Amino acid sequence: MFMKRILLVLLIIITASESFAQLTSCAQTLRLARSTYEQGRLHEIPTLLEKCIASGFSQQEKVEAYKLLCLSYIYLEEPDKADEAMLNLLRTDHYFEINPGTDPAEFIGLYRSFRTSPIYRIGAKLGINVTSPDVKSYLSANNDAESKYSPGLGFQASLIAEIPLTKKFDKLIVSPGIDFMITTFNYESTVTTTDLLTGEDVIYKTTGKESNTWMSIPVLVQYQVLKTNKLNPYVALGFSTSYMIRASNTFLRTKENRSSYDEQTIDITDQRNRLNISGLAAAGMKIKVPNGFATTQIRLAYGFSKLPKEEGLYDPFSKSIPTDGYVDGMFSINAVSFTIGYVYNVFNPKKLKR
Repeated sequence: MFMKRILLVLLIIITASESFAQLTSCAQTLRLARSTYEQGRLHEIPTLLEKCIASGFSQQEKVEAYKLLCLSYIYLEEPDKADEAMLNLLRTDHYFEINPGTDPAEFIGLYRSFRTSPIYRIGAKLGINVTSPDVKSYLSANNDAESKYSPGLGFQASLIAEIPLTKKFDKLIVSPGIDFMITTFNYESTVTTTDLLTGEDVIYKTTGKESNTWMSIPVLVQYQVLKTNKLNPYVALGFSTSYMIRASNTFLRTKENRSSYDEQTIDITDQRNRLNISGLAAAGMKIKVPNGFATTQIRLAYGFSKLPKEEGLYDPFSKSIPTDGYVDGMFSINAVSFTIGYVYNVFNPKKLKR
């Protein structure tokens, strides 16, 4: 058992030593390749670098090796091999940038003949929303009823994509997505009725919260206001199509100087129009981070669709909720959301057609 452990340790040491030796050897090979290039012995460079490019170079060393290959093929007048070396360089380091002050004009020209920008971005966002009904009209089964609505807090999660409408991510970007949202809003209804036995006025008060669960497909067109090395603010316009998965109403009804009903929750999905169309306006900031951007966004949604169904408007509450005169008003819903997220750059470098 003891001998097995010693053999295992020796094997690990030998393997580590060989790996270190290979790394050291490849580092020396790269230095030799630089010297060979400076001496103008360009034909020797491909053979010199071949083995370490296949296995042995770090990413940074591999980028430098491909650059030396590319320069060598340019001056050897082998354009196809120069293209291949440039393509391998860009696949190894998607964020490689030329140095106009030191790089040869031929190399800069070749670099600019390739697509070097991301082809799209993908990412995710999390955030909160505040939803408020936009009441078009109040309805009541009792002339003395008063109703009012107030905003509620909800949550949302999104998958998003960003696709440039131009050759680069510079100005116009279309951004489709899929949102999962839970929205809420509050309501209060006060109804005054006359007790038939005593002739006294009795005040009934119903307070409640409606919760809606949605799947939404928003589509925004972003305009990049400013593009810097770190911060990139933008504005956006678009629309969303939302489908309601479920709607519920949690309410409590009290009666002045009388016993109250216990709080209860009912499903009102069938009393809601499940398709909702909204106009969108947004402003946001993208902050450069490794391999993509951290994002923040504030978005306004203006609902065009009425949430309650007009047919049978009085039925669900008279059967399910003893509200003594309260029914839904006719309203659409507006929302403000704030999200944070991350988008990842996806590259596919290729030679551009002339």
